[in-house]
Amino acid sequence: MSDRVQATSLAAFQQDVIEASRQLPVIVDFWASWCGPCRTLAPILENVAAAFAGRARVVKVDTDAEQQLASRFQIRSIPTVLLFRDGKVATQFVGVQPEHAIRDWLTPFLPAAESPAADSPEALAEQALATGDAAAARRHLEALPAERADSEQVRALRARLAFADELAAVESGKADLDALYAEGLRAAVAGAYPRAAEAFLTLTVRSRAYREDAGRLALLRLFEVVGAGDALAQDYRRRLAQALH
Repeated sequence: MSDRVQATSLAAFQQDVIEASRQLPVIVDFWASWCGPCRTLAPILENVAAAFAGRARVVKVDTDAEQQLASRFQIRSIPTVLLFRDGKVATQFVGVQPEHAIRDWLTPFLPAAESPAADSPEALAEQALATGDAAAARRHLEALPAERADSEQVRALRARLAFADELAAVESGKADLDALYAEGLRAAVAGAYPRAAEAFLTLTVRSRAYREDAGRLALLRLFEVVGAGDALAQDYRRRLAQALH
């Protein structure tokens, strides 16, 4: 467990999940210590909790210790992840999912843009990057208090800003591969990580000489943004190794 992901129990479930979900979405991970896929999913959910801090919560239920809760929600296989909104289960998935898929799964249930939870500098920077407004994103991040300026979420946002800074120069370039690189950079800025990874890998395969191996280096930077444990990073790291050898 961490300060971003907390355990809950039968006694605390009403407060931790049901009541909390009336304010923002609550992701409940039903897991067990002996479950290999559960251990794979755990750091992915940690990343999601960090990325959506203040807009969603992630809690965990140990199915061995909390068999009544597992029975109540008819948990047949683990990991099973339920999303609660407005006091009830809104959606769920079973098994390990990549981080980008979980983000997409969660997004429709996030608080509306006008709510206080979505007005944090981090959330506003995320929205600005999604629409391609890097300057606004930078202003929102500069407004962060010092104690929040070095969180995992903020580091990822700053990495996406770095892609945006590079994009401006590439878009004005004349090289044959500039369009492909710009496509990857644009996707990375917007948070469309699978599309970015595919563009960067394709660029690497086509030319290691382009901008001094820019495709491979951008792909490695993208791995840092999504996190080493993310399924997308693992998949494209394997594909990159195959392409290089």
